[in-house]
Amino acid sequence: MEQPEHIQYPRYTDQQFPGYRFIPGEQPHPTRHPAGHSYHRPGTVPQPVIYKRARQWKECPDYLYGCDLYNHAYWWEAHETWEGLWRLARKDTAQRHYLQGLIQVAVCHMKFQMGIWAGVRNLRRTSSRHFRDAFRMITAHRYMGLDLKKWHDSTQTYYEHLFKRPNPESAGHDPERYPYIVLE
Repeated sequence: MEQPEHIQYPRYTDQQFPGYRFIPGEQPHPTRHPAGHSYHRPGTVPQPVIYKRARQWKECPDYLYGCDLYNHAYWWEAHETWEGLWRLARKDTAQRHYLQGLIQVAVCHMKFQMGIWAGVRNLRRTSSRHFRDAFRMITAHRYMGLDLKKWHDSTQTYYEHLFKRPNPESAGHDPERYPYIVLE
């Protein structure tokens, strides 16, 4: 998927992107197939997740790399990167809800790309629930560097715009309206 050159994409790490953007059914599974971009032979130890608390987000390479992946339409890869952090975050915390919301938005974009409309609608709804829970627990409008309310609203607007089209299934990724993650 080519993206217009005139759009400036924020980068938060210098970590290299995978060889392809994984869409199920279109490429080898990244971790399970020997030709996958993140495949590790059985018995090899994967890179450990470096967990940081929410206030240490600038020092959390997995969080920042997940933002890079998301901003460049590596939705499955962003989801996988953030999921490692989500697994380590304490249950029922703003950070866990926030990460779960990010994961679900990334998967929502992937489902949209695949044309799985029920999945898109369901993930929009459940991600909104997680963001509402995070909003309830935080006191500032920025969380982990992101203006969470503004970004969440932009994700909703993005999909509302796509679903208003006469044939949403023919609508592709819209980089002009895409809700990029812009961290402070």
